[in-house]
Amino acid sequence: MKHINVLLRNIPFTVQNDAPWAGVDAGVKGLLEADIPVLKAYGDFDSVTEDDLKLFKQSLALDIVPSAKNFTDSELALLSLAELGYTAIDVYGALGGRKDHELMNIQLLAHEELRNIDIRLLNETNEIMLLTEGEYILQRDYDKKYVSFIPLYDDTLLTLEGFKYDLEDTYVSIGRTLTVSNEYNEKNVVINTDKDILMIKSTD
Repeated sequence: MKHINVLLRNIPFTVQNDAPWAGVDAGVKGLLEADIPVLKAYGDFDSVTEDDLKLFKQSLALDIVPSAKNFTDSELALLSLAELGYTAIDVYGALGGRKDHELMNIQLLAHEELRNIDIRLLNETNEIMLLTEGEYILQRDYDKKYVSFIPLYDDTLLTLEGFKYDLEDTYVSIGRTLTVSNEYNEKNVVINTDKDILMIKSTD
């Protein structure tokens, strides 16, 4: 597994692993201020100052794109890293801030070129990932009490085993709240879905 971390914005974050880092726009500044080496840098850099940009150029090979474009900096970075062969990507700064960006960052998990990559969107209290069609046997996350499943398609057939509220061959649809705020009940849990679904683990 080829693993990398990505920082999308200059925000406080906690390093959870020793994988290399990529920065996106102001996320580059956040990494440099934390004395973290930047392996790749992406974006139009419209949210940093000219002095910041000059500093970046002294030590980094920047992939600068125009501000007027048909994709976000987040999409650019994730697609580029996928092309470079990264199969596990932890993304910080994707949640919070502007709601349009937050919603699109979540939807990027279902991008046809990204949906089969292990991408996690992380902040202090949440972890969001996409489960594609199939069966998953996962270990309980003792750091996050709640786990929710948000369907991306109507009539998603879902089975949950090892949770406080198990389901057996139950259809869930967009806008229904049946699978929100579940909890683990066993050390190992089983999830079976016939369509893409979001799995969200959260603390209080």
